[in-house]
Amino acid sequence: MASSPVPQDPRISHSDAEAVLGARADLGPSMEPAVVDSFAAKVTAEIQRQVASEREAQLSQTSSAVPAGGRIAVAIISVVMSIPLTAVMMGTNGGLLGVLICWVGLVVVNVALAMKR
Repeated sequence: MASSPVPQDPRISHSDAEAVLGARADLGPSMEPAVVDSFAAKVTAEIQRQVASEREAQLSQTSSAVPAGGRIAVAIISVVMSIPLTAVMMGTNGGLLGVLICWVGLVVVNVALAMKR
């Protein structure tokens, strides 16, 4: 089968199919492969356009959402990390200001993740 260029407007209507069938009958057996190849290229291009459109829609829906498991994992890690960070800040010269900075950082990370829905 000869490769045909992808049509600029690949949308296929009922009248397109009727035209191909009519051209196939009018042109005869010698031109039948070319007519069939042209129609097949148009059908293939339309299928590829629809698949790309659906894939793009799915990616736009799933790429912006953070899975619930990811949010829970970050929350658990934040709680687990807050204990040693608080101990380190209280045991060093960080004091309450250091603890406050650590906790604000953890809150900011969790809020930013929650807002990414």
